[in-house]
Amino acid sequence: MSTRIQSGGPSTGVVSTPTASRVTPAPARPFRQVVGAGQSAVVNGAEAAVRRLPGGPVLAAAFRSPGGATASNPGASAEGSSGTAGPAGGSTIEDALAQNADKNLYYLQLQERISAENRSFTALSNVLKARHDTVKSAINNIRS
Repeated sequence: MSTRIQSGGPSTGVVSTPTASRVTPAPARPFRQVVGAGQSAVVNGAEAAVRRLPGGPVLAAAFRSPGGATASNPGASAEGSSGTAGPAGGSTIEDALAQNADKNLYYLQLQERISAENRSFTALSNVLKARHDTVKSAINNIRS
């Protein structure tokens, strides 16, 4: 067997052809517009989701541009009607605490539902594993 490289080299199987004109039509929307629309949808969705979380207005501010505009509301500002950022609608601390308590109760209920689902999946998994082990043991007994 020879390890020498031939002067012409091995055949690559690549054939050059002359350039052809475009067969498919040019896209109606440029790629930049498509990506911008997708980015806008993601930011709007994230901002809407964050508003549902405790401390949402503070977290939602992270999705705003430095001028206070959002992708969905370009003229919006983080400041209230008096010119300072603060509670909207004159809500009191008691209202905020009551709302927080409601959210905490909701999250505890959600956590309990997820735990119950986890317990049922674990039980089902254990049953299926026992069934698998029994069948595997029976097959091994037949072989020997």
